[in-house]
Amino acid sequence: MQPKLGFTQVTTRGGDGGDATLFDGSRLAKSDSVFDALGDIDELTSYIGVVRTTNRDRWPDGLFDFDGVLREGQVVLSRILALVACSPTAPQYSRLPPVDRSALEELELQEARLLQHTTIQPVFVIPGDHDHSGEIDFARAICRRCERTVVAIIRSPAQPRPDLHEAQRFLNRLSDYLFVLARHVEQFGTD
Repeated sequence: MQPKLGFTQVTTRGGDGGDATLFDGSRLAKSDSVFDALGDIDELTSYIGVVRTTNRDRWPDGLFDFDGVLREGQVVLSRILALVACSPTAPQYSRLPPVDRSALEELELQEARLLQHTTIQPVFVIPGDHDHSGEIDFARAICRRCERTVVAIIRSPAQPRPDLHEAQRFLNRLSDYLFVLARHVEQFGTD
């Protein structure tokens, strides 16, 4: 269950000048790399939602809970959003759920299980050769972009964020999982 955030309004006009407020209350220019990462992760979790809704009733077999794995990935992505939007020195930061090793290990386990039933050809992939794998490959490409924007924040010379390293690792593994999932869908279909 997702926590209720208690919004009383959505439009505040606070960002009309090109700045926005982060979760910890600090304000930054919307052009800051933090907002690049937040936007990319938001795009990823939204597109994973598209993958889930378009494939939910057509996953290739009953061996795997693809929808559940992807939904859990979205839950972890929401944690990453909160961590990126909050300085580790802010009081709120200590109350945020971390991206812990167990989430990473579970994703690695799901990928390993899926690989046992999937052949990965030693060729470059051309997304779109199958009806539904192209959507998953698009989510994978967005995930790779998310990882790059999070790495830019981690390595920022002005204010490095080593606390986001586990988040970056999760994004890396999620893109691997999406790659294998797309290949599995190509091999076993979704109809």
